[in-house]
Amino acid sequence: MNTLAPLLWLVLSVLAVIGAKGAKAKLLSVGIIVACMAAGILIGAGIGLWGHNMEIGAHVAAPLMFWVGAVGAFHCIRRNRAKENATTEG
Repeated sequence: MNTLAPLLWLVLSVLAVIGAKGAKAKLLSVGIIVACMAAGILIGAGIGLWGHNMEIGAHVAAPLMFWVGAVGAFHCIRRNRAKENATTEG
């Protein structure tokens, strides 16, 4: 598996959790990231079921889990910055 995906996921996840203000926001960020990773696994399992070969599904699910988790972490970073901008402007 490509090492770029887990590295990107790790960096973005750490930035998302550190950038959140308060324990509730940090927990929400972790929840969003874990839910996105679970969605990547489910998409891979769906591909395996659709192709009648779960081995292929496992090979798809592993990298897809990290890529979709990185997208979720990026969403959390954007959400945290939008909240920061909303509090400083108004």
